[in-house]
Amino acid sequence: MAFFSDGDNRVKLYILYIVKCFRTAVTREQVFTVLSEVDGTDYFKVCGLAAELEREQYLLSVPSKLSQLVYLTEKGIKLSETFDKEIPKSVRDEIVGLTDERRAEVRRQNSVSADAEPKPDGSWELELALIEKGGVTFEMKLRMPDAASAAAAERKWLNEADGIYLGILERLNEKE
Repeated sequence: MAFFSDGDNRVKLYILYIVKCFRTAVTREQVFTVLSEVDGTDYFKVCGLAAELEREQYLLSVPSKLSQLVYLTEKGIKLSETFDKEIPKSVRDEIVGLTDERRAEVRRQNSVSADAEPKPDGSWELELALIEKGGVTFEMKLRMPDAASAAAAERKWLNEADGIYLGILERLNEKE
């Protein structure tokens, strides 16, 4: 898809940049809120353009308990990095400011948990979860061979849960 800073392609580029700037799971509504403040684009147009980005595999929408979470795919990250400079600096700065303001709200609504428990055989059971607005969106249990492995996995999950979750979803949705 070729991008130029006008019309629908400009709005698509803004959508990708907004999702990237949140640096965490974000809902379509949160993307629309920022975009409407920056550009005033109509909600239905944003939904249609976001759907096109999904069909073209730049975005991945994941149904969650109360809404749809939107993630950039690897393809979307590369496209955004390539064309971010097409967005005027003043608009990029405005988007960064708005996403920074809203990130705290997003983090309050979405949290990550990790619990490790030793087992009699010396292994550790690790429970990892993504929680959105009080409901579990994703949960995984792992058996780790020792305390050091469990601690490393727990630390990585707490710091990179969104990316790990997205990686799992992409793998599960790959065409065979």
